[in-house]
Amino acid sequence: MYRTPVGEAKFAHVGLIEGTQLQHRVDEDGKGYVLVAEIPRAALPAMTKPFTGGFRTLVNFSATLGGHNKFWWANSDGSANRETYDEPSEARFYPGAWAPVEFSGLGNGVVVRHWLHCGPFGGPGAEQFKSDPNGVIKGTSIEMKKAVKDFCEAAHYPPDDGKVDLSATFTGSMIQGYWNDLHQVRWKPKTIEALDTRAIVGTGGQVWYGTTWIHSPAAVELTAALQGHPMTEIRWTLNGEPLSVKATEYHEAEGENRLLRTANRTITLRAGWNQVSFRAYCYGYAPFRVGLVLKAGEAKLWPLNLSAEPPEQRNGSR
Repeated sequence: MYRTPVGEAKFAHVGLIEGTQLQHRVDEDGKGYVLVAEIPRAALPAMTKPFTGGFRTLVNFSATLGGHNKFWWANSDGSANRETYDEPSEARFYPGAWAPVEFSGLGNGVVVRHWLHCGPFGGPGAEQFKSDPNGVIKGTSIEMKKAVKDFCEAAHYPPDDGKVDLSATFTGSMIQGYWNDLHQVRWKPKTIEALDTRAIVGTGGQVWYGTTWIHSPAAVELTAALQGHPMTEIRWTLNGEPLSVKATEYHEAEGENRLLRTANRTITLRAGWNQVSFRAYCYGYAPFRVGLVLKAGEAKLWPLNLSAEPPEQRNGSR
């Protein structure tokens, strides 16, 4: 029982979970955070089901930013206290505020959520395109979609060498086109969109690059679900070697997301860090999206580590 001069709350059991590991990261704007918790199954011996996909329970947690900005993940009945000057109120649990949570297993694979993107790239001739290429090039009878494909396939830019230097900047005519003058282009972090397994990349008539890293403690074979978009051409590479995937091999997703296209490829990750990269552009249905989902048995997926930073530029940390 938890009792203070202003009230009381009863719980069957309250205790620390031994072996729990917690990590957090505060958002750059200081208004939010990401929390990661690792809870050993042995800490909950009464559970008849493990933490796998479909397991449901009630959960809540809170955070206080800057000492006085307290908020909860859930406050279902409005009872959770946001006081930051009264220790008894701050220490109390508010079960009425807890909300249902469903654990997601690895049955649907591991989604690569974080990428580095670089673009857009264009050059002389790209100024005649537009974000949604259609019709013909102004003053000609040339079909714009075909012109975009011919232009982007023939073009060559510095990121085509496969090197990722976070300090590098790209300037000049190669980043010019129908879009506003960007002055410079560099590698920037990108995260997948809400309710999607892909990140938004760019609009029509632009060449973009993306890359991410996967660490495996040992060589392992798995399936890479390479995800694209209608009227989008993507060149994939694994550790600098091409993954040959034809546009006709991408299949439309079942369900509501009709703009999702997926091609499955069996790949082998080497022991250590592996770099997966793409070069892409679209000639319709802009903005286009690209993503990657890794699929295999749980025993193969759990040991993997994902990163959107070049290993050699992170002081070798994992």
